[in-house]
Parts: sequence; C-alpha cells; structure tokens
Amino acid sequence: MKPALKMGMIALVGICLVFYQYHLSFGIRVDQIPALKFDLNAGQPPDGPDGIPVNSDTYGCSIAHQKLTEEMIRYAVDAVRKSNGLGPEIGVQLTEEILNQLNKLTIGNRGKDRLLSQTPAQTTINSVVAAADKFADENPLYVITPTYRRPEQVPELTRMAHTLMLVKNVHWLVIEDAHTPTQQVTDLLQRTGLKYEHLVAPMPEQYKKKNGAKPRGVSNRNRGLQWIRANATSGVFYFADDDNTYDIKLFDEIRTTRKVSMWPVGLCTKFGLSTPIVKNGKFIGFYDGWMAGRKFPVDMAGFAVSVKFLLERPKASMPFRPGYEEDGFLKSLAPFNPSEIELLADNCSQVLAWHTQTKKNEPSAALDKEKYASTNLIKLKQQIV
Repeated sequence: MKPALKMGMIALVGICLVFYQYHLSFGIRVDQIPALKFDLNAGQPPDGPDGIPVNSDTYGCSIAHQKLTEEMIRYAVDAVRKSNGLGPEIGVQLTEEILNQLNKLTIGNRGKDRLLSQTPAQTTINSVVAAADKFADENPLYVITPTYRRPEQVPELTRMAHTLMLVKNVHWLVIEDAHTPTQQVTDLLQRTGLKYEHLVAPMPEQYKKKNGAKPRGVSNRNRGLQWIRANATSGVFYFADDDNTYDIKLFDEIRTTRKVSMWPVGLCTKFGLSTPIVKNGKFIGFYDGWMAGRKFPVDMAGFAVSVKFLLERPKASMPFRPGYEEDGFLKSLAPFNPSEIELLADNCSQVLAWHTQTKKNEPSAALDKEKYASTNLIKLKQQIV
C-alpha cells in the first residue's frame, strides 16, 4: 500500500479506536449500538444488552453517548476514504473489517482492564491495512497503453512508468503501432520493475492509406482486449494513453469498478472538460466539446471496465472509426446504458486525469558520426528519435 494511503488508514483507525475505548468502558459491542437508539419524545428508553436499562448506572451513559452508532463509524470511514481517494467498495470493506476487529477486541477485553492498550490498537491498524492490501491483491489493474515511435515516445512512457510504479498490483500492457517492438521501449520497461507486456499491433494498411483522420490506437487497444481475454479472469482494465497525466488516486478508485466506471477528464478541448453531468448525486447526461450524436460522448481517459464484464461480452471491441472509438466500444458492451455508469472521483467532482497531449516535435538532426566517433554522443543518439 502507498505510504500516503497507509497513513490515511491509520488515521481512520485512530478515529475508530475512540469508539472502541468508549465501548470497553461500558461493555457494549459495536453490533449492539443500534439497539440504543430510541425516540427521545417517547419517554423511557429500551433495555440495553443483557436486559439492563441503558440509563442505569451499569452503563452510565448520557443521551449523547447513546447516540454513538455504527452509522457514525461509517461516516468517519467515508470522510477518510474520500480524502485518500478510495472508491466506495473499499470503504465498505474497510468499515466491515474495522467493526469486526473492534467487536473482537471488545469481547476479548470484557472483565479485563478497561484501559486501551497499544497491542489491540496495533492489531486493528495491521488488520485494516492488510484488508486494503488484500483488496488490491485480489483486484489487479490492467493498464492498456497504445504507443508509436516518435521523439516524444520514450519521455512520455518514462513519465507514465513512474506514475504506475506508485500503483499496487498493476499490469502494464504497452502496445506499439509497429511490426517489431522498439528496443528503447523494451529497455525502459525492463528498468521499471513493473509487471508488463510489450506487444505490437500495427494499424491495418487500408486505414493508413486513407486521407484525413486515421483511427490511431485502435488496433493497439483491440490487441490489449485480446490479451486480457486470454490471460485475465478478474480485475479492471483502463485505456491510458502515454501523452496524458494521471493522479495516482485515480488508480485506487477505478480498481473498485464492477461494470463500467467514469470520471471527469480535464483539458480535452476548448470546453476544458469531458465528464458525466451529475445533479443531486445522479447522472443526468454528458458534457463534452464534441457531442456528435454519440451515445457515450466521453474521453478515452475517462472510463474503466471490469474484466469480468468484458469477458461476458465476447464481441466487444473498438471500431476503426475516427472520433467514435470510445462511443463504439462502450456501445459494444451492450447490454449497458449510461444510467448504469458508476460515478467515481467523488461523484465526478474531481479531475484526476488530464488529456495533456505533448507538443509534436520533429525528429532530431542526424549526427556526424565521423566527427563524433568514439564519443558518448554515438550511444546517446541511439536512445532518441
């Protein structure tokens, strides 16, 4: 687990240990707390655990204490979850793990010293961190990155590699529009220490010869889908282009995808955004600089798909139609409608991916090999375009 995320989990446990200390003081398990809720206007409160009135000296509870409920723990979890960029499913899982551990600790400490010791606190912290690590281990993330030979290729892949090196259990599928892999890309991938596949998928000749816009990256992404169908059974995949910029919080969130998740992408067009529109917590449409009658007018960097969901749709693929690649692929996942989209990035209120697009450059000038023979320039020139 990343250090920042682990610190967030420790902070979360710290909040919940306050509840734990309270429950130890009065011998009440967390799963018994909802029984303490009652209508203040109805008069006598109900009996607590073991048939003892909750307002007796045995509990010594005030009305404020009685309002401490499991829902408050869930609220604390949700607040820390959002601040650390976690998805809703992992929040639910961590809440259940915390409640389970606190109940175990409470039961184990009944009749014993009521002081909160370091050992159960550390046990709870370790348990929650382990739960988050287990969640990531069981939900691999497949990142499909189409690329092609150009001056910007290795610099952009280098930047992206260092982002992915911060992500747990990621498998990077780097797929070149070429007939043979580029050696510089292979060398880079080997240095990263990431789990990766270096594949090739050249654009079909009939599309290369067409005038106007070309369906770039389509053969690469379809090759990635082919690899996933043959090698993956669980997890989530994401089409992540090498010229984009990503907040690492995004990868924690998309790992929770059950079918298809979406979020805002920044700086795509003159509109500045491509995103689902959310009102009162509900999806109501799309905002994009180029709607073009698309059912799913979204950016390639703005959605992720469950591997299981893909495998249930063996015909799903990306069309060789410039401008309609995302729309065509998402429609091929039918049955699937916009109303089923899982909204991430705090209900699509945060920008965690940017369609930055590096400025296109001309290849570097040829090197005078006679003039610079036996110098470092010969070796350096081999590493750039």
